[in-house]
Amino acid sequence: MSSPSSGARVPPVGPDPRPAPEATSIGGDAEGVASPRNLVLLFLIMGSLFVFWTPLRTLLAYSLRQGNHDYDKYSHTLLIPFISVFLVFLERKSIFARAQYDYRIGTILLFAGLVAKGAAAPGLNQLGAENALSLQVLGLAVFWIGAFILCYGIRAFRAGAFPLLFLLLVVPIPNALIDAPLSAVRYGSTEICSLIFKLSGIPFLRNGFDFVLPSISIEVAKECSGIHSTLALLIVSLVAGHLFLAALWRKTFLVLFALPIVCFTNGLRIAGLTLLSVYVDPRFMYSDLHREGGVVFFALGLVLLFALLRLLQWGQRV
Repeated sequence: MSSPSSGARVPPVGPDPRPAPEATSIGGDAEGVASPRNLVLLFLIMGSLFVFWTPLRTLLAYSLRQGNHDYDKYSHTLLIPFISVFLVFLERKSIFARAQYDYRIGTILLFAGLVAKGAAAPGLNQLGAENALSLQVLGLAVFWIGAFILCYGIRAFRAGAFPLLFLLLVVPIPNALIDAPLSAVRYGSTEICSLIFKLSGIPFLRNGFDFVLPSISIEVAKECSGIHSTLALLIVSLVAGHLFLAALWRKTFLVLFALPIVCFTNGLRIAGLTLLSVYVDPRFMYSDLHREGGVVFFALGLVLLFALLRLLQWGQRV
């Protein structure tokens, strides 16, 4: 048998281990930060801010309004893109391990975002101003996701699915979708109030959401449903579950448990203020504790949420 000459090249056996020509890793080196992909993404995002400037300006104005319960559901929206970017940065090595342009899916999503923005204006009368704004901001979020896929590909999207889909929380929640959870919080808070009043031994009469106590009558109003704390705890539970829990059912349990926590802390706050008004000073109902004390009870909700998180973490290590 003759052996190959010294100048001959033997082809490798098996698949070529080298990456595809267009697939590159931009997980963290200096060149990656200034790569053409990043520049294209930056160009598309800057362009989207110009195209979607009107709904963005409206969303900014709504999110900064204070003291009006009609705009409470907008208060979290400005934080969502920054949280999403932070999560992408944390997971950049896995997300950008194999970056590859995907013009087809990326272009489709870019076009879909523009269509959603364009469709909201003529449909304003039928949708209503708030729902039209939601559709326009949804178009912006889809545009951003499409820009990411165009620059980095569907593999990168799958690796970073949570922080990218998290962007959808920037969309204002339509009233038809937010009424049900807020009604549940209102009902749960009322039940917690009733339980605390019974345990305290104070005489009271209850009619639905109304309570009559010695020297005072209160209503657990819709405005007392704690939309700020509900949305904030929901966001915290989503991020904490993603970062610290592995199993999907554990993440889901943590997110779903945010609602009972809000009911408990909200009911505790209302009952506490009422008892202070009855036994200490009626002016507690109009004090700063009533207007600004929600921060303290939100902190209590965070403590309870993270206690549950630690319990779920302990369960996954056993």
